[in-house]
Amino acid sequence: MTAAILDRPVFTNPVSDDADLCVTTLGPELTAYLAGAGSVREFESWFAAAHLPDRLIRRRLAAAAALVSVFEAANQTALAAAWLREVDPAGYVPARVLRMSEGDEASAKALLEAAMAWTSADR
Repeated sequence: MTAAILDRPVFTNPVSDDADLCVTTLGPELTAYLAGAGSVREFESWFAAAHLPDRLIRRRLAAAAALVSVFEAANQTALAAAWLREVDPAGYVPARVLRMSEGDEASAKALLEAAMAWTSADR
């Protein structure tokens, strides 16, 4: 199931679409944090420039958008931001893991699997 999510069009969306989805769902502060910006203003400046944000930022935003999609699929979109800020049993905070990652496939896959497990757990 994870491979199917990684192959979905969300990983080929324009970065502005991923950013818009994340800002709408997670809010501008959390989205800026996930992307690696120091502030919302810095994050917004990346999209006001004539060029696209660098590859690392685009990959993080694509991974964040994929995480939002996991919560959407489970009809738990409103919980995505809270989950990203939550400390897991191993002491990791998913938002920090994503921010510190390269947004690579292995990191995205681990976060997606954790999100899928969390959204499918009985609460």
